[in-house]
Order: sequence, then structure tokens, then C-alpha cells
Amino acid sequence: NGFSEKIEVKDLTYGYEPESPVLKDLDVQFDAGKSYAIVGGSGSGKSTLLNLLMGSSSNYQGEICIDGVSIKNIESESLYQLMTSVQQNVFVFNDTIRNNVTMFHEFPDKEVTLALERSGLSEFIEKHGEEFVCGEGGERQRISIARALLRKSPILLVDEATAALDAATARAVSFSILNLVGMTRIVVTHRLEEAILRRYDKIL
Repeated sequence: NGFSEKIEVKDLTYGYEPESPVLKDLDVQFDAGKSYAIVGGSGSGKSTLLNLLMGSSSNYQGEICIDGVSIKNIESESLYQLMTSVQQNVFVFNDTIRNNVTMFHEFPDKEVTLALERSGLSEFIEKHGEEFVCGEGGERQRISIARALLRKSPILLVDEATAALDAATARAVSFSILNLVGMTRIVVTHRLEEAILRRYDKIL
């Protein structure tokens, strides 16, 4: 169930209506552990690609393979183990940051602390305390990242997660994602800041 090599997209064509494809003959490879920014105009198929990687539809032409296995042959439960998606609207409970990150499951303290640190939540917690009840702002996206870290998902898909955040918070969250060593990160973004884009291994 692990992921060690690459995600391959070959000759991918897909349209919500078959006669008008959103993606056409797309060839791209995502190597394990690297970071990728996907940029493009509205309606160019960025989110569609992410959704297809997560198995939203098998009604496409071409191939999507993870470590050589077509995702059509991977159980959705297994796909869910491999990938975590960070969206603009992250669901949070009206509860503490810790409970939101653990989703009320038991995890060793050490793992929780590490997930909080790596997602960039430590400073926030130092300021507000771990029992702070979640609100708005960049902590929602960070909670989503921390959840992925706790679940040990090897692939993180980020869809315009920073779109609604102010520039400074968006930058901080972007760097938190870029600093996740050992995780494959595929990030759809409309923010074209050179300092951030330069940090990606590849821009699509």
C-alpha cells in the first residue's frame, strides 16, 4: 500500500461532457518526495487533474498509474490511505486544535507534537494554547496538513488552499507545505510569487 516511485499520467483526456474535454493528451510524471506547482487559468483543468488522481472518475481516456499500477485497479480505501487533499474549505469541529488534528483518535503524543510542528501549528499553539477552539484563518489549512502527517499519507494534494488567506498567512502556509520533506506535494495555486514558485521542484 506504500508509494515509493512515481505517479504517471499518460495521454490523459477527460471532459465532464465527453465532446468538450477539459484535459487533452496530458502527459506528466510526479516523482515520489518531490513538490509540484500546477498553475494555469481558470477552467484549465487544474482541479480536475487533482480530482482524477484521487479517483473521482474512471471515465477518462489514457492512464493514471501509481508505482506502475493503474488507479482503476486500486481500491478507493487504499487510494485514501495514499493521498490527503487540502482544500480551501477545511472542515473543523468546534473543538480544540489537538482534537481537530487527531480527529478524536488516539495517537502517541510524540507523533501529534511532530505533526503540529511540521504543519506550522506550534507557534500558533504557543500563543493560544492547545485547548484553543478553532476559528478562521490559516490554521484550518495547517490542521488539514497536520491530519495528513498523522495519517502518514505519502501524497499531499493541495487545491487552492491558500486562496482565501491574506498574503502573509498564505505565504507561511505555502512554506509549511514546501518544507514537508519526504512527502510528494502536488499544489494547485493561483499565487505566482517567485519566492514560493522557485522552491518547487517543478512547475506545470
